[in-house]
Amino acid sequence: MKETIFKEVRSEEVHEIIDRPPHWMLNWGMTMFFIVVVLLVVGSWVIKFPDVVNASFTLTAKDAPRHVIVRSDGRIAKILVRDNDVVTRGSNIAFLESTADHVQVLELAMLIDKLESSVDNNYWKFLEGQSIHKFKELGEIQQDYEVFQKRMLELTTVLRGGLFEKKRLLLDRDLADLQLLEDNLEEQLRLQTEDLKLAREEFRIQEKLQNERVISPLEFNREKAKLLTKEMPLKNATSALIQNRAVQTAKSREILELANVVAEQKASFRHALQTFRSVIESWKQRYVVSAPITGKVSFSGPWQEQQYLHAGQEFLTIEPGGNQYQGLVRIAQASVGKLQRGQRVMIKLNGFPFREYGMVEGVLSQLSVVPGSDSVYWGFVQLPNNLTTLYGKKLEYRNGLTGTAEIITSDRRLTERLISNIRNGKSI
Repeated sequence: MKETIFKEVRSEEVHEIIDRPPHWMLNWGMTMFFIVVVLLVVGSWVIKFPDVVNASFTLTAKDAPRHVIVRSDGRIAKILVRDNDVVTRGSNIAFLESTADHVQVLELAMLIDKLESSVDNNYWKFLEGQSIHKFKELGEIQQDYEVFQKRMLELTTVLRGGLFEKKRLLLDRDLADLQLLEDNLEEQLRLQTEDLKLAREEFRIQEKLQNERVISPLEFNREKAKLLTKEMPLKNATSALIQNRAVQTAKSREILELANVVAEQKASFRHALQTFRSVIESWKQRYVVSAPITGKVSFSGPWQEQQYLHAGQEFLTIEPGGNQYQGLVRIAQASVGKLQRGQRVMIKLNGFPFREYGMVEGVLSQLSVVPGSDSVYWGFVQLPNNLTTLYGKKLEYRNGLTGTAEIITSDRRLTERLISNIRNGKSI
């Protein structure tokens, strides 16, 4: 009975406390709730962080590595370098099998370069001291070589010993002598013309005297004979002058013909030289693998001598030294509006797990204005620190290495994100 009364009393007291909470508790509770709401609102406005746009990444370089392609089918005759060797532009890397002796053809190519340089500088005497008869194993280009050799022999025959030059000098000397003779004949003609003029004046006087019958007809005929005697040397001198000028014209024509022969021989040799040079270059492209740039060699396979290669097959890659690396990113259209040049990019390379090696930091340096054929935009990422990760590790460059790029965009407030999600119908 006592316990029942106690329970009833206690129950009434508890209900009274619950039904009538103290005013101070209500006031503090409302205050705390308001403070929490204000803090949430202020925090959502103050707190902001950037969006991250993911894109595929492909590692490359500003001066991209060059892939060297085999231009014809054939076996590898000789490999001249090893993997990771540094080669200079134009240096030979390998020979493909040919019926020609590669060393002889390349030596002949060097001689052709020297001949071409001397011809361009109009230094034709260089040809006289050159012998090209020693090249006997030229294989595919042997016939073209013989045609070129014939043209060179024809020209050197003309030029050797200065025969044509000596002949031209003799003709020039003859012309000079004929010019002196012409001057002499002209002087003789002038004197004889003056003498004939005086003789004619004297004859007119004698003719007048004869008309006046002062002198006899016999004396008059003697004076007339004297006049005729004066006219003959003048005509002879005129004929000699004409003949002299005709000889000079013939000599000049001979000089022109001689010069024309030499010019034709030189032109024929120039053409033969250019043609044969093209033949050698075509042969080299087919049977000699050379470096298009200076850089480090990286073979595309474990090649060995006598291994057969097909035309169009990649033989090796040359990576330029001291190159600045960059990456190509491909961005979906849904995210391209958030991007702009200068934004930071964090790169995770597939070949180097980022948890172990760290991420590589870059900067978005270029963004395409229009999408590609696959409707995807592209851009370039510069790597200021090349391939040094945030862990301080230097990664080895491998062209074409893929990965994921996280492009960090401008900061957005938490409030903006909440409103944006509500508008898009997404859950917060």
